[in-house]
Amino acid sequence: MDSLTLRKTTREDMPSILAIEQASFISPWSVHTFLTILHDRRSYNLTARYDGEIVGYCFSLGMKNMVHLLNLAVRPDFRRRGIARRLLNEIFSFARSHGKSYVFLEVRKSNDTAKRLYASMGFTHVSTWQRYYSDSGEDASIMVKRLDKD
Repeated sequence: MDSLTLRKTTREDMPSILAIEQASFISPWSVHTFLTILHDRRSYNLTARYDGEIVGYCFSLGMKNMVHLLNLAVRPDFRRRGIARRLLNEIFSFARSHGKSYVFLEVRKSNDTAKRLYASMGFTHVSTWQRYYSDSGEDASIMVKRLDKD
C-alpha cells in the first residue's frame, strides 16, 4: 500500500472515523467519546489514509510507563492489508520515543481475529476482566506488549 499515509487525527476527521466505528463495533463509541480523547493532552491518535481517504484509525493515551491503546479500527473493505500493523507500529514508536515500556489494551474475548493480530505483534494475554463490556456482559482479554522485547 504505497499510497498509505499516517497522520495525527483532527476534529475534521470525525465523520469518517464515526463511519468506520459504526461498521466495526457492536457498541460504537460516540462522537463525544472520540472528542474527549482527542482533546486529552496525553493522547496520541492517528488516522491511516489511502489516496487521502481515511481508512483506519487508532486512539491511545500515555500513562506513566505505558500507553493504553483505546481503539483501533480499519474500514472493512481495507482490512487484511497491513493497515492495523502500520498503526500499531507507529504507536510502538511513539511509546518508545516517550520513554514508555509497555502498550496494553483490552479486547473482547470473542474477537479472535483481533487477538491473533495482537499476538502476532508481540502482545501477550495477561488477564481476563470478567463482564467488562456493559452491552453484553462479555469478558475482556487484557493484552500487553513489552516494548524492549521485539
